Amino acid sequence: MKYTAYAEKNYIFVIFQGDQQKTIYEGKVPANGKFTLHIPKEYAPYNGMARWLITGTTEGGGLDMYIPGKNFSAGLAEDNIPVEKSTFYTDNTAFTEIGNLFREQTNILSRYKAMQQAVKAYTPNDTNYTIFQQECQNQLKAYDNFQQKLKTRNDYESHFIRIVNITKGISPQLAAPPLDIAKNIEQYISNELDWQVLYTSGQWTAIINTWLNIHTQVIKNHEQFSADFQKVSNRITSPAIYINLAKTIAHYLSQQGQDEYINAIAPVITKSGKISNYSDELAVYIKATTGSQAPNLIIPEQDADDRTQTIKITDKAFQQTLLFFYQSSDCNTCDQQLKELATNYQKLANQGIRVITLSADKEKEVFTNKAKTFPWKDAYCDYRGKEGKNFKNYGVTGVPSIILIDTNGKILSRGASINF
Repeated sequence: MKYTAYAEKNYIFVIFQGDQQKTIYEGKVPANGKFTLHIPKEYAPYNGMARWLITGTTEGGGLDMYIPGKNFSAGLAEDNIPVEKSTFYTDNTAFTEIGNLFREQTNILSRYKAMQQAVKAYTPNDTNYTIFQQECQNQLKAYDNFQQKLKTRNDYESHFIRIVNITKGISPQLAAPPLDIAKNIEQYISNELDWQVLYTSGQWTAIINTWLNIHTQVIKNHEQFSADFQKVSNRITSPAIYINLAKTIAHYLSQQGQDEYINAIAPVITKSGKISNYSDELAVYIKATTGSQAPNLIIPEQDADDRTQTIKITDKAFQQTLLFFYQSSDCNTCDQQLKELATNYQKLANQGIRVITLSADKEKEVFTNKAKTFPWKDAYCDYRGKEGKNFKNYGVTGVPSIILIDTNGKILSRGASINF
């Protein structure tokens, strides 16, 4: 590296591993601006994006760069800022190529949008109308050719372009309705995305969240989600990438109260053999899944923090048990679901369904004030939030979560809402 403009400045050097930015080097630019950055052996050879950032200054500065898995050099053609525009590379043409590809795509998209606006502004009777229409078609064809070129190249640069496109909502196909654009993006992620490239791209969380949003908000089909995840599962060979993916999905779906989607892919994950330790976020895939035995509840005895009592999850007086995990504060969905549950409680009781609620509240007063409004008697809280034993035993990390259990203690279903 040669950056005289940043002499005596402190910096950090970061690489990307899934949802993590790993700071692998910290230092100070020497007076002559020349220094060397190393990829540690545990990450080498590293093929992906990296970030070199100036720290401790108001003006900041730095550089995003592509690490090609081999030695290269970078520096300023001129000692000025910004470095993105004046940086030159030796033995590393990929980052320049990424810029060239982005510019090629931008030119196509700009011309296409301009012709779209022209077609809207003129009527079919205008002299140039057919010219604008034809140029629209020309740019559609140019974009298709560009996408095909990226597929044919099949290198890091081309995969990176397509990944960044998703974060900008740019579909693999132009001139498609919004619903089709979403489905095109989902199909690309399920069938074509290079997960090794994504893992080191710095775009990990954005892409996976987009994929999950399309499934949960647009497609809304558990079976298709399971089938598409199976395709992805088959393509990922790296245990590290697979584990990171499973954790990211579990975190997102739990936070969104989409336990039914977690349940849909749990069999795929557990049968993959790629995960050996199901702790933390991964616990949701093996604990209290549909068909498994529901654990009994562990509840602190009243006014005794060091003693607990066991509440059996089944009761012969009832045909089923409905467990409702909630939080009184900062959960509007929980509040709405609890109101609906209270309204329909007598109907459930008449059907032989026992209702048990478990709170993630940490303050006794908050829990007590809410629980005293319930028409059912089984309302519990251990004041440890989502870190409590019952939340962990049932693999619940997001609220509301509703679990239905039969008279033998087998879990029938999991979800985030109740259909009365």
